[in-house]
Amino acid sequence: MDGDFFFVIGIVLVVAAVGLAFVGIRGVDRFPPNRAVMVGLIALFAAGVVTTMAFAIVKSNDEQDKRNAELAKEEQQASAESGQPPAGAAAATLSVSSPADGALVYQPDGLTANPGNLTIDYDNPSPVPHSIAVATSNGNVLGETQPSANSKESLNLSSLAPGKYVFYCTVPGHREAGMQGNLTVLASKGSAGSGAP
Repeated sequence: MDGDFFFVIGIVLVVAAVGLAFVGIRGVDRFPPNRAVMVGLIALFAAGVVTTMAFAIVKSNDEQDKRNAELAKEEQQASAESGQPPAGAAAATLSVSSPADGALVYQPDGLTANPGNLTIDYDNPSPVPHSIAVATSNGNVLGETQPSANSKESLNLSSLAPGKYVFYCTVPGHREAGMQGNLTVLASKGSAGSGAP
C-alpha cells in the first residue's frame, strides 16, 4: 500500500473538521439542521477514522514483514560469509556406540562435522556404565551425558566452531584406558558424518 493514501485521508479529515467548525461558527442558527444530518456526519467521520486506523495497522504490518525479511537476508549473508549455519538451523546428528561386551572403546573413534549445532546419539548396549563428553583441545568441556548402562543418550552441542575436539567417557579410569575419540569440525561446509578425521 502507498503511504501517500494515509496522508490524503488525514488531510481530508482535517479539512472536513475545520470546514464543519467554520460552518457552525458562521452564524448558522441551528447546525446541524436535524438529527439525521448529525448522525450522517458522525458516521462519515467515524468511517474516515476507522479507515485511517485500519490502513495504519496494515501499513505497519507490511513494514514489519519487510524489515523481518531484510534482517533474515542479512543474517543469511553473514552466515554464508562466516561459514556458520543460520541461527535456528537444524542440528546435524552423528551416532557413536560402545560394544555390547563392555569394552572401553567408542565405535567409531573419529567423527567429522560441519560448523554449527551438533547432536551426538550415544548407544551403550552393555551392562558397564559409560558416558560421552565433548571438550575443546584445551580441556574446556562443552557438554556431557551421565554415565548409564544399557541405554541410549543424546548430547546436544551448540555453535561449534571449526577445529579439533575430543570426546571421551567420564567414568573414572575409562578415558585413561583409551575410551576416547576425536571430533573434527570442518572449516567449510561438507558432509557431516562419522569416520576417522
